[in-house]
Amino acid sequence: MPESSLIQEKIKEALIAMGNNKHDALKLLITWTIRDHALLLAMTKPHLKAIASGHIDSYLRNRGEGKTLEPFGADSISPHAIDDIISSSRSDRRGRGETVPPPKSSERQASAMRRLAAAFTKKKK
Repeated sequence: MPESSLIQEKIKEALIAMGNNKHDALKLLITWTIRDHALLLAMTKPHLKAIASGHIDSYLRNRGEGKTLEPFGADSISPHAIDDIISSSRSDRRGRGETVPPPKSSERQASAMRRLAAAFTKKKK
């Protein structure tokens, strides 16, 4: 079975097993990947150069200090750093005169909150 079809098949299996819940399917797929060497290789092979490069860079930064490899990648970024990146990119676009519409999810959430508030507001006579 080609690598991409193996990955796609496992993704479908995980989604079906978890009732299309993305978060739970992700956990299941990671568990399967840890236990299945072929799946692990299929998922990581396209990213191996970046992974190795990250480890080498980390080693070179810390080699004189006797430190162990520090984590890098998405899991090592703090939520505050991500918020800062998002806000700076929005302010950059605003600075160039571009308008940044709110994401569709926030519009839907605001609309739902207005409807809920209206449903619980007493009507004045």
